[in-house]
Amino acid sequence: MYQHSLHVLNHVVPMWRAILFGTFIGAVFAALAGCDHQPETASGAIPVRVVVAQPGSMEGAGITFSGTLVPRVESQLAFRVPGRIVERRADVGATVARGDVLARLDDTPFKLAIKESQADLAQARATLARVQRDVGRNRALARSGAIAGADFDALQTQRIQARAQVRAAQSRLDRARNDLAYATLTAPAAGTIADVAAEAGQVVAVGTPVLRLAHTGEQEVQVDVSESRIGQLTQAQVATVRLLSLPGVELTGIVREVASVADGATRTYRVRVALPELPEAACLGMTASVRFKGAAGTHVQLPISALFQQGEQPAVWVLPDDATQLELRPIMLAAMGTDTIAVARGVAPGERVVVAGVHRLDANVAVRVWDGRLP
Repeated sequence: MYQHSLHVLNHVVPMWRAILFGTFIGAVFAALAGCDHQPETASGAIPVRVVVAQPGSMEGAGITFSGTLVPRVESQLAFRVPGRIVERRADVGATVARGDVLARLDDTPFKLAIKESQADLAQARATLARVQRDVGRNRALARSGAIAGADFDALQTQRIQARAQVRAAQSRLDRARNDLAYATLTAPAAGTIADVAAEAGQVVAVGTPVLRLAHTGEQEVQVDVSESRIGQLTQAQVATVRLLSLPGVELTGIVREVASVADGATRTYRVRVALPELPEAACLGMTASVRFKGAAGTHVQLPISALFQQGEQPAVWVLPDDATQLELRPIMLAAMGTDTIAVARGVAPGERVVVAGVHRLDANVAVRVWDGRLP
């Protein structure tokens, strides 16, 4: 019986080995077959959501900035001579006429300089008179040969020098009189005192600002525009101005000046908008909202989610036809709304633009258009 059991076991073990080996081989072939039928998403292409750029009208499009009401002409007033201020007659907000006295310096040093110059002039004139008498007396002697001709020539040279000294002394006297006049600061034009920078008792150098005068006349709105927007503004462009302190008042202005050089501190460009007519309640320094109207034409309208910032230059990701890689395209904005942007240049109608996840993309990554299906 023992031998019979051993005989049965010798037949069963090889059979189980064959079954296990066959199962393993089948599993390997099934895995290989599964690799041949992998889905297309395993190829590494990232699905991206795109929209086709649509043309739109730029009529009525524009950009809005905040500005300040300023005078067209504003002068920094300063003394043309150094000295100590003894009187300041004008305060901030004062209305002045042309020629009004605004401030005075201590004029004692200037009066002393005039006296000194007058004395120098008198001395130079006396010297000239003496030399002229010497020339007159020695002219006949020189003709008769009583004195040498060289000595007479020396006297004539002294007369020329004496005349030059008289002219120099007269010039110093005129300059001293001008300095005395410059010790009084007067208004060069009618206007309003916008700022006071010096007080009585202060010693000022030549050119130190004392007062700022806003000239009477046309007023303007000044706005500071970033370099990404300055290219959209031109002279004679129409703007709509609203003063925040005067609700309901809407004014029409014309761009008079567009700065060609950016401010060194703010890196913005100054734009001046002329306002031919202003209500009487408008005051200098009021805050204004300025909307610049865009020129009529065509633009491309895109969702705002497509906007990508490349340094200081706005851009979008474009997927060319039959391409698997994106192209970062710099653009120029015509207008920006809450949900959409208007592109003036950089994207043509009909191009495919990525509108989702733009800050996580790379030009070197393979992409495909998302078909709308979830994984």
